[in-house]
Amino acid sequence: MKKNKETDKHMQLRRCGFCQKSGHNKSTCQQKLNELETADQTAEALPQQHTQTVRQPLNFFVHHVQYQNHESPHIVNLKEQKSALHQTIEAVAPTETNALYYFHEKQKKSELTQPNTIAFIPQIILTEKPHTVTPPPTATTAKTDFVKNKINTLAEKISKIKNSQTHTVKKISYKIRTVAAPKHLVSISLAVLLLLFIPSHARTYYSNLKSTTNQIANNSTAGFSALHDSTSALISGDLPTAQNSLTSALENFDQAVNTLNTKYSFLQKVISSVPVMNREIKSRQQLITAGQEISLGNTYLLKGLSDIKDTSSTLTENLSVLSNHLNFSIPHYQNALTDLSQVDSDVLPFEYQETFKEFRVLFNLYVKDLENIHKLTTAVQEIFGGKGLRRYLLIFQNPAEIRPTGGFVGSFALIDIKDGNIVKMDIPAGGSYDLQGQLTEYVTPPTPLLLSNKRWEFQDANWFPDFSASAQKMLWFYRHSRNVTADGVIAINASVLNRLLAITGPITAVDRGLVIDKNNALETIQRIVEFGPEKKSNKPKQILSDLAGIFIENFKQMKPQDVLPLLVNLEASLQTKEIQSYFTDENTQKTITDFGWGGTITETKENQDYMLVVNTNIQGQKSDAKIKQKISHQAVVQTDGSILNSVVISREHTGTAGETLYGQTNINYLRVYVPQGSQLIRASGFIWPDEKMFKAPEDWYKKDIFLSQLETETGIDPSSGTHITNEFGKTSFGNWTITEPGQTTDVQFIYKLPFKAWKDDKKSNLDNWAKIFQSQHQASNYQLVVQKQSGINSLFESQIIYPNQWSPAWQNGSDVSVAPNGISVKQTILDTDQIWSLVMKKNEN
Repeated sequence: MKKNKETDKHMQLRRCGFCQKSGHNKSTCQQKLNELETADQTAEALPQQHTQTVRQPLNFFVHHVQYQNHESPHIVNLKEQKSALHQTIEAVAPTETNALYYFHEKQKKSELTQPNTIAFIPQIILTEKPHTVTPPPTATTAKTDFVKNKINTLAEKISKIKNSQTHTVKKISYKIRTVAAPKHLVSISLAVLLLLFIPSHARTYYSNLKSTTNQIANNSTAGFSALHDSTSALISGDLPTAQNSLTSALENFDQAVNTLNTKYSFLQKVISSVPVMNREIKSRQQLITAGQEISLGNTYLLKGLSDIKDTSSTLTENLSVLSNHLNFSIPHYQNALTDLSQVDSDVLPFEYQETFKEFRVLFNLYVKDLENIHKLTTAVQEIFGGKGLRRYLLIFQNPAEIRPTGGFVGSFALIDIKDGNIVKMDIPAGGSYDLQGQLTEYVTPPTPLLLSNKRWEFQDANWFPDFSASAQKMLWFYRHSRNVTADGVIAINASVLNRLLAITGPITAVDRGLVIDKNNALETIQRIVEFGPEKKSNKPKQILSDLAGIFIENFKQMKPQDVLPLLVNLEASLQTKEIQSYFTDENTQKTITDFGWGGTITETKENQDYMLVVNTNIQGQKSDAKIKQKISHQAVVQTDGSILNSVVISREHTGTAGETLYGQTNINYLRVYVPQGSQLIRASGFIWPDEKMFKAPEDWYKKDIFLSQLETETGIDPSSGTHITNEFGKTSFGNWTITEPGQTTDVQFIYKLPFKAWKDDKKSNLDNWAKIFQSQHQASNYQLVVQKQSGINSLFESQIIYPNQWSPAWQNGSDVSVAPNGISVKQTILDTDQIWSLVMKKNEN
């Protein structure tokens, strides 16, 4: 053994501590032997203690020198994943049902992130799985023991401070212990041994695999590009292009699969033990399998659309064929969605990453549309006479003269349908006014309608913003006019005509020498109705009857490739309330309502904020075609938890005075529906029509029982004349606006909500959200439900403001920006019903 030089040198210079002579020490010094007896033990201990101090750091260095630059690849992977662990925490969002459950009653994945200004991380306790490892101490397990020991050492260090760490650290600790479990030790050892000691030809094999990465990625990308074209062609009905693109997609995916599985199957198994590499390989495999699943789904759907050619031309049978093929295609689409959600887009070439992300979002919507179509099969069979003859009132609404359900009912049709075929259609040439002379009942209309008529009649029946209520009143008027009942009411806004023409292309009325397309249809028809030759003979709607026959013939000759585009446009029209329906069959009506296609007022809970702005044009001609509406909402939470809402509605008339039809003064009865029990504090900006313009009903007219049951007046605001009523489980504030061409009218409602943002008892505020966040902070929930009126797409913006000691913990909804004490909703187009949710926490100072 090599001697320590410093120790040897020190021993050579040793002298007597008393006399300073060399050759002896104090213990043998004769001069002071008797005086230094008590110092002998101290003198002998000094060399031994010094030697130990020198050797200890030397031994520590020798023990670690071999491994100081080595780091387990598993630990490296965990460090890489650490920053992304928060992404696995599922946000809590509102459910997708019409019941509008609170957002904390159901958990699902959310694409929304936590606000940057809030450092509020939910703590979720993970249950760690116990494990014991006692491998035999053989030479072959030496490296395994070392890796296991180092990982366990690191896990123990993390567990010592786990009480002060966040959820992220706890999850890392759990993963590290899992890696150290015995079932993983063999694969860990194999991976480490292969990476350190793999033969040169195996290294070359691995290099070849890495060199083909671009080839595999390019095949996958090309496959998805072709698949995108195939899906787009299916939606648009271009079946030949869909088939060609589908074939190209399958070829590219097959080539990618062969490259991975045939040439490099062995090394894939090895790499699967190394998390860093396994992530990339798994993403590629999921990308390819997703492509194959989508291809199979498209194959079944394409087959279904092609088979329609060989079946009966009835709509119900065609839909039945399509539904049968959807039974096979949808499961493949759902499998593809699962794979796509787990693909890391970074495995694709950079230039394709954004395109892939967009495709993933759009494909998800595409699958949901197909699932909805499939779920509607039973209801569609009922609606289109697949179970016997069905009769409906088909109502045509003109949004240019806005009414609560979408527009003035200028015309209608009575249609009989059986097996998907319209066997009879009656469109009165005089429109809805043809029923005036046949109505046997005399009832007083809602007060605002006295501006146009002292008797309530069919053309004004859609007074209620809840379409099911208006539809029932239409059926009542029709039954008391023609003594005929119907199985339901379908309201179609004029804008749907443009959608149909976009699918069928231009249509020609030969007798009139008229060609209409999606660009000129509405204006052309409106001009003929108002100024055409039939106007003088009280048949202004004859043009609709003529065009309806042409449309029916076109639908009978519909090409197979037009079926899916028709269904997609139908679904879009239902979502935007361009089409609303009511059916007397309870099961069918429930299905339609569940999908949100019934135009009903949403039933909310007692502590949910709600708003619906409803316009009714009375004697304003077609001026709503030139009206632009903006709604500004603000909810201010007071220090005691009470909520004050302010709603400002701005209506701009962009028409020109004197312009035919559209240049008239816009006379509008405006209602705002809010949570029931809300207290009106102030209303301003309103203008009433001249009282002389209102018509007085006859004394002997009856009060309408249906109206009395749905509307209960609770008061009138003395300063503004605003009528306050309870309707459909909501409180309504109603008043008049009059807007001249070129002018803008601004009105405001300020009201107090009937509930508070939080309860007074702090202990009772530890609700589900507070429990989820594992925090003792006082929590507050706020949710705003906004419904749109059919026939008008308003601009909408909102602010939700809390006291300064409150800060956002979670939010959900479109176009939201976060503030220190609340959120704001950026100006957006309100073309569908919307929900915004907010969870706030109180900061204890």
